[in-house]
Amino acid sequence: MIDRIAVIGAGFMGGGIGAEFALRLEHDVRVTLWDARPGGAATAVARAREVADALVEAGILLPEVATRRLARLATADTLAEVTDGASYVVEAVPEDLPTKQEVFRDLDRITGPDVILASNTSGFDPADLAKDLSHPARVVVAHYFGPAFLIPLVEVVPHPGTDPWVTERTAKLLSDAGKRPAVLGRFVPGFVANRLQQALFREALHLVRDGVATPEVIDEVARFSFGPRLAALGPFTVADFAGLDVYAALSTNVWPDLSAETASDAAPAELVSHVASGTLGVKTGAGTYPWPPEQVQAVTARRNRALGDALRGMRGDD
Repeated sequence: MIDRIAVIGAGFMGGGIGAEFALRLEHDVRVTLWDARPGGAATAVARAREVADALVEAGILLPEVATRRLARLATADTLAEVTDGASYVVEAVPEDLPTKQEVFRDLDRITGPDVILASNTSGFDPADLAKDLSHPARVVVAHYFGPAFLIPLVEVVPHPGTDPWVTERTAKLLSDAGKRPAVLGRFVPGFVANRLQQALFREALHLVRDGVATPEVIDEVARFSFGPRLAALGPFTVADFAGLDVYAALSTNVWPDLSAETASDAAPAELVSHVASGTLGVKTGAGTYPWPPEQVQAVTARRNRALGDALRGMRGDD
């Protein structure tokens, strides 16, 4: 049983991952966070109260249980301290391959060969993270989705040299923490979820460029038509309910007209423009839409309520 967990990188994702392990695991566990930013880990521990409140509001935890389990969280000042005694380490540092590789080299040096090293990367090959390590067989990807404490699925991606027990134990730990681990057969860039999301976003940009619809209309269509149905069933079950003959006919009519744009070395012009102007979305106050603080707060609350409702609705799903 894994009873000591270390989280490297205590930002939005890492902090949420650590808080969920502390709050959702039924067995006694100690979760320690470390961040390269001074005070970063302490901030994440303080923010864990918000995670607890969200889980209580979603009906996942009783208030008294949440309060008691928050005491499982701790901080550390060094990598050596945060990993001391840990048998499972989560890397959640910024999405930069050289940075992650440096962290993995450090972890490989200071932890025992049986300590699982899991990365929250959203698209890097775990083989690249395991490269040149003394014990590469204990490296695996465990890719969460934000907000980590409300999105149930985690993509588990081994590399060809990952020991099967590493994948199995990672999936078991995630299940014990209330997650739904999806173990992939092999690595592909972006894994599964981000590939599906990027295909949808590519077509959304294409429709805006062609004057078919505005971003507001496209968001409305996604939220109130296929979005809820897709969340309830998944794409292949939706197709079975619609009829594969219907999908076959649609494919010959629609697929030739879909966007076939490939980014290669350059992102789409719209995204390049936003990056150049510094309008990156919620984190900068503007993106496709303006994001004043009160709007961020309102939409975040709406999102969390919807995800909490979805979590309650998914209980008992197999």
